[in-house]
Amino acid sequence: MGLAAFIIVTTGTDGIDANNWSASGLFVAIVTVLLSVYIYAKFLEKGFTIKMPDSVPPAIGNSFASVVPYAACMGVCWFIRTLLNIDVVAVLMGLLTPLVAGADNIFVATGSTFLAQLLWAVGLHGDNMFLVNFTPFGLMWIEENAAALADGTSIYELPHILGGLGAGGGLQRMMIWTAAAWPPIFLMLTSKVKYHKTLGIACLPPAIFTVVEPVVFGLPLALNPYLMIPFILSATVSMAVGYGLTMVHVFGRFFAALPWATPPFLLGPLGTGDIKTALLPVIAFVIGLVIYLPFWRVYEKKCLEEEAENEAEAA
Repeated sequence: MGLAAFIIVTTGTDGIDANNWSASGLFVAIVTVLLSVYIYAKFLEKGFTIKMPDSVPPAIGNSFASVVPYAACMGVCWFIRTLLNIDVVAVLMGLLTPLVAGADNIFVATGSTFLAQLLWAVGLHGDNMFLVNFTPFGLMWIEENAAALADGTSIYELPHILGGLGAGGGLQRMMIWTAAAWPPIFLMLTSKVKYHKTLGIACLPPAIFTVVEPVVFGLPLALNPYLMIPFILSATVSMAVGYGLTMVHVFGRFFAALPWATPPFLLGPLGTGDIKTALLPVIAFVIGLVIYLPFWRVYEKKCLEEEAENEAEAA
């Protein structure tokens, strides 16, 4: 129903405009799906449906029950696009253009990173619960960067730094986990605590592809009073540094959206065309390591004491 509503509301007298199926149509797709579900729910709630006798099988009865709300939803979309001749995509993008253009700044970069990591730190999936809200922005920025690149703009001067934000394949993905997850894995591998070494070996392969749940919930970093602060701080600081270096044209900007599991040292060169961006994960790792070290020493000391006590009890 949502797909049908989107097709109707974006189809003009000249047929379907392919541009509406790009990132530009994301906001309209979201609105039409929400509107469709709302209309459908209201019709069911008020009982404005075709009711079949109890002897009719439920699957067939549900199909007839959907006819009226579907017709109402499609009718509203047809009325807006055809009779009123309103180009919803153009109108909505016109209203959102200042917001979309102004949202690409260092405050959004660091603020979104901080809040996402804060959610992770209390045991919630920050990417899926918060960063995903930026996906329409990130995809639109990627699209605009790609168009600018096609027009001859240098990769260092593309209009947006946060291309791919929320979509999993941009600057933020390359910086946050190399600063927040890789350093504790390195410290585990070099730790005197036996459990840490074993866990570090298990966490290393997925962490290369930024699959960080084993270390976030296994060490854990989440709900850990010793490591929550560096976990949040390392990602936020590294994101600020990465944004700043990209802003002053040291590194290229993303014009291609890549899968979120692409290793960070490949993500930059493939997404920006700038081989130097392979240095960004190294910079983020060093920043994270420096921030984690003092906290880790206190945490490791506590773990060593507990390990010694457990061994003494077992003996």
